[in-house]
Amino acid sequence: MYSPDLYEILSEIVSVSCVSMISLVFGRKMASIDGPVRYVRGLLLTLYAMSWAFVIIACMATSTNNGNMTSCLAGFYNVVFLHTVVKVVLYLYFIEKAYMLSVPKTKRLATPLYLCQLGMLVPFAVMIALMVALRTTLLGADFPFQCSFGFQMPAVVASLAYDALINLLFAGQFFRSVFAPSNAQQTSHQSSSLHVVAKRHGILALVSMVLSALSYAIYVLFNDLPRGLMPLTVATLDVCICSCMAQWATAHPADHQLLDKLLQPGNGDKPVKLEIKQHQEVVVLTEHA
Repeated sequence: MYSPDLYEILSEIVSVSCVSMISLVFGRKMASIDGPVRYVRGLLLTLYAMSWAFVIIACMATSTNNGNMTSCLAGFYNVVFLHTVVKVVLYLYFIEKAYMLSVPKTKRLATPLYLCQLGMLVPFAVMIALMVALRTTLLGADFPFQCSFGFQMPAVVASLAYDALINLLFAGQFFRSVFAPSNAQQTSHQSSSLHVVAKRHGILALVSMVLSALSYAIYVLFNDLPRGLMPLTVATLDVCICSCMAQWATAHPADHQLLDKLLQPGNGDKPVKLEIKQHQEVVVLTEHA
């Protein structure tokens, strides 16, 4: 009778813990929403939901992939598709947050930087195709027929380099708002809130870069073919920590103040016209005879 080894037990503990943590932050975010769910908050909820789905599938694949090619492939495609989708949703959130922090005077689709950043997400479709084309999946020939999967080195290097580039660009944009704010950011009524929010999201971008590097480093360490539960566990930690850090970045009162001020229609930082009028009072005196 087969019994799980130490690595499988540790992987299951990590998966169950991450499911609990993501469920907690998902519930807290839902409870904190008062009013309509705007685009930026919808992205956060989507990030939590996709992260939760990834961890659930990873947990099931880890416990059933030995001697089961269907489960082994499910774990592989979970890493390729769902993990990439989680990262893309996170980058969409970064794009929206960077747009808000810039104290915008124009609409999103009329901002060249916003459109350029959206275009930078298109190559992720190429990365997915590259990982699928250069995949390697294998079941062990001996009991317990362990599942192993990975990508060939060109796919690993390309994905790692592009992920690092995207995260560095967003981190640089956020920290620029902290250390070298624009004139609009300095003179904004929410300048102190902008500083706090930009700093926290810059840290989130750096954490995302480090975790992405670890997710791909596992393939380099094991010559493109690690045991299936290893990349699943590392990717699970990646999405879980990123979700918790996103909750931390948005939990500060400054983030709520900034969101409420910038998203209220007609409540931007518009110049206030002051008009002073002179009030005169006329008193009529009547002399009695």
